[in-house]
Amino acid sequence: MTRFVGILIAACFVSLIVACAKTGAPTSGADPLGSSQVATVNGKRVPESVFRLQTLAQTRKNADDLSPDERKSVLNDLIGLYLLADEGRAQGVLTERTAAAQLELARIQLEARMMATRFVEKNPATDAEMKDVYEQNLPRLSGKQQFKARNIVVTSKEEADLVIKQLQQGKKFADLAKERANGPTGPNGGDLGWFTSETMVQPVVEAARAMKVGSYSTEPIKSEFGYHVLLLEDMRTTDAPSFEELRGEIKTAVERDKLQKHIRELIAAAKVVDGSGANN
Repeated sequence: MTRFVGILIAACFVSLIVACAKTGAPTSGADPLGSSQVATVNGKRVPESVFRLQTLAQTRKNADDLSPDERKSVLNDLIGLYLLADEGRAQGVLTERTAAAQLELARIQLEARMMATRFVEKNPATDAEMKDVYEQNLPRLSGKQQFKARNIVVTSKEEADLVIKQLQQGKKFADLAKERANGPTGPNGGDLGWFTSETMVQPVVEAARAMKVGSYSTEPIKSEFGYHVLLLEDMRTTDAPSFEELRGEIKTAVERDKLQKHIRELIAAAKVVDGSGANN
């Protein structure tokens, strides 16, 4: 259920129909594809509505914006699709179970995406709903610590102890890093730049939290990469991104949650009997 909803929602928000075209009103007349055509193939018409969708899919352009050469290219490709489809139909492809199942799945996926799009259009995220989500997540977004440090990593505790001893004797940290560090930051004097708990190994982060700015670690810090000696140059706490900065992400999240709730309600209201005859 969760994976299905995720696939449907992803398709809803990135589908070409959502991005490039508005939901259309029912077409008057017998043919829902409309009466306009761009060509005929062996006497069968190629509807303009199909040509326009093919144009969007193939060129990401509106059909009215195509150059003559682009229009010819899209039309030739579409004609090729019609001819291949006719050939397959003549050879009985549609009577094969795999093909029939693929067509049925494609049909219900398209219908479901279109209904999901219409649901979101009719139930957009409101400012109040989005601000409520922002406030609920504000503690998680704010107060993130960042550290600026230099690092000397060596292969043994004895080497790290020696580095600390040389620092105590007045040796400059950057010079020692260039001389002794095994890691890639050695040539840069051990400069790690700014890092957070998400971007640095945890033993180094924990050591940085316990240190004062301007100090170096007086005990080697062991990690999967070896033994570290750390110089903490600065630290800061980041501010949470503003509501406006996150508006787009929050809008998508709120509308996704509304759609998920709607699908759960549809399932709860449906009479579902599995293949064994048991009610779900």
